[in-house]
Amino acid sequence: MAKLVPATCPKCGANVQLDPDREFVTCQFCGASSFVQTQKRPVTAYVHQHALPVIHVPRAVGILSGCSGAVALVGALIGVGAAVAAGVLGVVTSKSTSVVPSLVASPSPGSTPAEASTTEAPTAALVEEDYFADATRAKARYEKVLGKPIMAKQLSLMQYYATLEAQDPKNRDHVNSYKLWANQVERPQPVRLGGDKQQISQLVFSLDSIDFSVVPRVIKTALTDLKLEEGKVAVVVLERDGQGKREPIWRVIVNGSRDNGVVEFSITGEKLRTFQ
Repeated sequence: MAKLVPATCPKCGANVQLDPDREFVTCQFCGASSFVQTQKRPVTAYVHQHALPVIHVPRAVGILSGCSGAVALVGALIGVGAAVAAGVLGVVTSKSTSVVPSLVASPSPGSTPAEASTTEAPTAALVEEDYFADATRAKARYEKVLGKPIMAKQLSLMQYYATLEAQDPKNRDHVNSYKLWANQVERPQPVRLGGDKQQISQLVFSLDSIDFSVVPRVIKTALTDLKLEEGKVAVVVLERDGQGKREPIWRVIVNGSRDNGVVEFSITGEKLRTFQ
């Protein structure tokens, strides 16, 4: 049986388990397919050409994955006192998808420029601007580059960086992905819309209609509502609701040491649904 390595989806911030011997892994939460980069498998031209998300498996993790007791050892190295349980309860969503806790964190301030470039992470030195505490800063950063109004398809807020899928202000037939890192908006990457290309107007919404000041409140409510052991918010996603009138909603994804959960809110911060 293949040894699975815990990792973080670069698209939505959820947790996945991957086989380092396989080139691609699909996130069970958002459906994104990510290229698995290892020491022996560099990012290919195809991945660069199609701007596919990349998960970098560090050398140490790759070595440990083939050894007995690897998860416990990795846990000890990062300060976890005991081995992380291998089996966890999946998050129940409208599609009954699941994610599992991760030992691999999001890109950290200590990442070297070389690491950042190989993982397609932003290359600037990290300046910790907390978007969980003040999400209006993220909106302001994007507006400085893209102008107003921003017609967004999806905005994903991590604590110290963000990703935005939005209409290209110079070509409304295109949607691009923009990474915000260290107070800088990186160069855009094209988003492949497939059959949705003819329905862009139904996919996007104006960020001017969103109250970003509710983000700290919905985070606090989600943590209180889920009550997960060692629960921490992985990502706050803003996108159209997949149910009902498809109005924009806030989706707070929380990872715990044993379980995960999702709480959805209206754009005004009213709780809609809880999945656990």
